[in-house]
Amino acid sequence: MATLTYETLIHTMSQAMLAGDENRVPLLRRVLAEINHPDAQAPIIHVVGTNGKGSTVTLTADTLMAAGYRVGVFTSPAITDQREQIVLNGQMISKGDFVRLYQELLPVVQQIVPENSPLTIFEWEVVLALVWFAEKRVDWIILEAGLGGLMDATNAIVAPRFSVFTHIALDHTRILGDTIAKIARNKAGIIKSGTTVVIAPGQTSTAQQVIETVGKEKPVPVLVANQTALFQKAQFGLDGTTVDIKWSKAETWRHVHLNLAGQHQLANAATALTLLKQLADHGVNVDEDAVRTAFDQAALPGRLTTVPATAVHPRLLVDGAHNPDGIHALVTLLKQTAPKRHFTFVLGFLADKNVSGMLAEVLPLADQVILTVPDQHQRAMNIDALTDLVGDTLAKLQLTEVAVFSTANASDALKCLRQRIIEPPVVVTGSFYLIRALREAGLND
Repeated sequence: MATLTYETLIHTMSQAMLAGDENRVPLLRRVLAEINHPDAQAPIIHVVGTNGKGSTVTLTADTLMAAGYRVGVFTSPAITDQREQIVLNGQMISKGDFVRLYQELLPVVQQIVPENSPLTIFEWEVVLALVWFAEKRVDWIILEAGLGGLMDATNAIVAPRFSVFTHIALDHTRILGDTIAKIARNKAGIIKSGTTVVIAPGQTSTAQQVIETVGKEKPVPVLVANQTALFQKAQFGLDGTTVDIKWSKAETWRHVHLNLAGQHQLANAATALTLLKQLADHGVNVDEDAVRTAFDQAALPGRLTTVPATAVHPRLLVDGAHNPDGIHALVTLLKQTAPKRHFTFVLGFLADKNVSGMLAEVLPLADQVILTVPDQHQRAMNIDALTDLVGDTLAKLQLTEVAVFSTANASDALKCLRQRIIEPPVVVTGSFYLIRALREAGLND
């Protein structure tokens, strides 16, 4: 019998998106119960939101690691390798452990899960992550929800120590609802008795009210991060932000460097700091050195990161923004740091996103745009549809000087970049799947 390889396993797993199916979370809870609740072996920080989850998770995890703790982190989506989603102190789960745990769990899963609706790859990854973290005896688990909250696979866990809500905006409206209130209510479905809720600053009044109402119903403590009280003297740049942090009445930490660019990152940092202060107040070893180290080293591949120039491409600013809220944050940063500049954009989107809204934000800052197709063929917006939509948007905005180049794939997009006369940085955005496709085509060569 041939040995099962990681690559074969990933290729054969179900790619279905079942985050809107109310039967999946109860099913996963049965699986976790049958394997002795790996989700109960360490305290969990559960993070949901539309934007800012990755930054908040990274800042929290890196601070705990800098303080000496073993931290298991589950995030999504992966950019290059699915194992990026399951990490212990910065190290991905090995291919061998991934396959071994799958094979050990498969008989149990097959007894519980219907044969005609097997676990999806995302559901498997959640279960495998929890089992691996339990096996490795982590001190903390940080779980980032994939989509929504109530019916997301990560919501199969027992009550987490903290339920964290980053910025909530319109996204995945066909699954989560077409209003902020509906989306917030779905995400608030993660709140369980025994947790403490932390809400990011800058929420709409509607989203905050929904979360606070659900919190009172449980009832659980609800904390709202106060960005204004925490940060002073912020200086922004493409290489990050420098701020003074007001940690307490008696302590102000001067000139802390946050290695994440954009004013919106202060809201994510405020959320992480509010959570970390709670941990410190309850005996967790979080101090100034840990925060400074984590903030200075924080890195989010594909999220406002700079890729140096190579023979294949000029210097790039890469951001996986994939909804109007994320694109707005990117545009705000570009206007702050280069108010008189226009840029070359490489754009590719998934068809089920609000592409019109994103184009309306980006195109006024464009000198030229190179259009291509993300590496997610089932949901990708094809090049003809994108080209037509860009043309229509330019016409509506009366932008007559923007040059448009359409390419069939990421490799052709990089060739197009090499052939153009471009002032760097080039801005790549629209989808994490676009970044994946560009990497496979030689982005980091």
